[in-house]
Amino acid sequence: MTAWLDSLPPLWLHLSTFLLMFLEGMGIPGIPGVLPMLALAESIHAGQTTLSEAVVWGALGNWLGSLLGYRLAASALKRLPQSWQRIARSERTARIMRRWGGVAVIISRTVGSLRTPVTLYAGASGYPWRAYGVFSLLGAMLHVGVWQTLLWRFGPEILQSFERFQSQLLPYLAGALLLGGGWLLLRRRSKQARPDPGGQG
Repeated sequence: MTAWLDSLPPLWLHLSTFLLMFLEGMGIPGIPGVLPMLALAESIHAGQTTLSEAVVWGALGNWLGSLLGYRLAASALKRLPQSWQRIARSERTARIMRRWGGVAVIISRTVGSLRTPVTLYAGASGYPWRAYGVFSLLGAMLHVGVWQTLLWRFGPEILQSFERFQSQLLPYLAGALLLGGGWLLLRRRSKQARPDPGGQG
């Protein structure tokens, strides 16, 4: 796949980056947007295109995709489990989005595990359209700018380092989730076991 992308002219690589970043920006998981960016890094080194052009195409695709994802969130939510629907439409979610929405939207452009829920919850909870547009643009520029620059400077090595970091971090995250889940379970059981003072008399 990468070898085929390397053979494409820069314009087609830009269009490929735009399309994949558009789909990724919508919140669709598993999109390999990094592949055309890696091929573009070779084109930049060869003087066939520039770093700024690569960043603009990728960031524009990611941003426009995020805007469409926001607009489709309400209808997409109806196809998801009831638990997701209740969370997305709850007052608690709306309150969290009002307080931390800007930071969450910016971070979600880079962190894939957050991209789908943040895009979905922002649209479904009524997070302000203009604020979402501004923060998602900042996040898209940061995400594409940093990754395209790293790929241009270091190439596949940065991807391998990132994959190693993720594989090393995963056991610690799993352990933290298990500990947190166990603590919540014990807390809930202790509350259920506690006698109700109002029921005595």
